[in-house]
Order: sequence, then structure tokens, then C-alpha cells
Amino acid sequence: MKKLPILIALVVIFATAGYFFLFGVNADNTIAQTTFGAQMEVAEKQNVEHTVSAQVTVVENEAEKAYEEQVFIAGKHYVVINKPVETETGDKVEVRELFWYYCSHCYNLEPYIHEMEANLTDKAEFVRQPAVFSERWEKGAIFYYILKHLGEFDRLNTPLFSAIHRDGIDFNSQEDFVNWLNINGVDMTKANDAFKQYSVAVNVNKAKANSFKYQAQGVPTLVVNGKYWVDAAHAGSIEGIFKVVDYLIEKELR
Repeated sequence: MKKLPILIALVVIFATAGYFFLFGVNADNTIAQTTFGAQMEVAEKQNVEHTVSAQVTVVENEAEKAYEEQVFIAGKHYVVINKPVETETGDKVEVRELFWYYCSHCYNLEPYIHEMEANLTDKAEFVRQPAVFSERWEKGAIFYYILKHLGEFDRLNTPLFSAIHRDGIDFNSQEDFVNWLNINGVDMTKANDAFKQYSVAVNVNKAKANSFKYQAQGVPTLVVNGKYWVDAAHAGSIEGIFKVVDYLIEKELR
């Protein structure tokens, strides 16, 4: 009878040990599997987030590129000339200003024109052209080509603008302009002789024809490579004109 309690005790011990062996291992496996699953879930989430982030970056870059390419739109920010006009600058991109000495906006644009000239790429060249939209505009063209003939344009272009817009001089006659030239150091005989030059008359007539070829609506207008023109009305501001011009130059150089 004494052996029975001992036998029962051994059964209990073996049963308990078997329980912990079976269920303890399963519990550890369950914990391990749960931990591994959680790690995989975190890793997968991180991969998804990384992929989404990369996709967003690509979309943003494409949107930025598209914005840069479409920031200046033909018909809105600049005008495409129906029939391109032949340029005079060879392989270089021609940037031509249509202007009139009696135009106050052209006068105000002058500092910006000088800045553009100073910073223009060596693959482009700046050209000025007096616009002649009516007989009244011829006077300004004559003054321009006389200054060019005399070799005095670089020195007297800005002073002439200032004489008209700052000093209020109208230059109603040849004599008025010759006297002004003389005051500014030009020999009077040479000044009067310039008015008789055939080349001056030819260039004035050429300016008349070209003014209409560019299909411009007024001045100041900048024409790029005989293909496009832009003014403040289309560009939105004086500063905007030169941003569009830079864009169009790059467009022509591609």
C-alpha cells in the first residue's frame, strides 16, 4: 500500500513535465512566429512607404519639369510669327528690339536692354531696329540711322532718349536735330550731310517693311530669331519680357 502514493506522485510528475514540454514549446513557437510576423509587417510597411515616397518624388520632378517647360505658352506669353523673318546674325540667335525714340516705354526699357546686352550668351546677338508704323514714326528712324551713319550711336543713343523724354525736346525739323548734334560735339556740316545719304533713306524704308513683317502690335517689342515676339502686355511686366526672351533663346538653341 505504501507503493501506491509513490506511484501516483511519479505519474503526476511525468504528466506535468509532459505538459510543459508540449505546450511550452508551442508557446515559444507562437511567440517567435508572432515576433517574426510583426517584424515582417514593419519591413513590408517600410518598403511600401519607401516605394510611395520614391513615386511621389518622381511625380514631383515630372511636374516641376512640365511646369518649367510650359511656364511660357505660345499665344499667351509670346506670339509665334506666322511667317518667320530672315535674320541678320548668321548662326547666332537674333534678338531684335523694335523701338521708337518717342515711345516712353522704350525709354524706360533702355536700362534693361543694356543689362540684357551685357549678359547675353555668346550664341545670341542683339540687334536694334526703329519701328515705322506710320509716317509720323519715320522721324525716329531717320535719327537712328543718322547716328549709325555718323558712328555716334553708342555715344548719343541714350542722350537722345533723354533729350526727348527728360528735356522735352521735340525735334520738329532737321535743323533742330542738327543743332542738337552740334551741341553734343558733332560737326554741323557732317550732320547735315548725313540727312542726304542714300543709305539712310534705304534703311528707313527697310525698317518700314520689316516693322510689318514681324506682325508686332506696338513698341517696345523684342523679336527672337525672326520667329517669336514678346512685349510687356504678353509677358506681364518689363522684367517678364526678358525672362521670356531667355526662354525663347534656349528654345532656339536646343
